[in-house]
This record gives sequence, C-alpha cells and structure tokens, in this order.
Amino acid sequence: MHEAQIRVAIVGAGGRMGRQLIQAALHMEGIQPGAALEREGSSLLGSDAGELAGVGKMGVIVQSDLALVKDDFDVLVDFYPS
Repeated sequence: MHEAQIRVAIVGAGGRMGRQLIQAALHMEGIQPGAALEREGSSLLGSDAGELAGVGKMGVIVQSDLALVKDDFDVLVDFYPS
C-alpha cells in the first residue's frame, strides 16, 4: 500500500532555514513541499522553491498570498523571522 503524502507549506521559504526545510521535506518519506511563501514585495516571488533550495525545479512557486495556496498543503511551518 502506498503511503499518503503530507503536503507542507513553508513560510519564509527563501531564507536559509526555509531552504533547508524544503530540502529536508524532499528527503523525508511521506512528506512533500506543497507551498512556499514569502512576504509581499519579495524579489523571490514567482521563483520555483526547488531552485531556491538548490534541488532543481519542483513546480512549487513562491507566493505571498496564503489564500492562493490554501488547498495545496496539509501543514504550515512558519519559519519567518518575527
């Protein structure tokens, strides 16, 4: 039986820890990146999250609006500095 994938959204995806979280999610069984978020006005908006993380294109585009990706993830990890 195939295990269901848990889709993770990462807030702060373009930062050092966000990029590491994307890499880690790709290497964990049962986990996959589902959404990547950055602040409004970030130069990273529209980038492929996999390319930012150094793992190549993965089809997850960095967005700033949570409403646009609300159906693309099961769990949200916020690693954005307060």
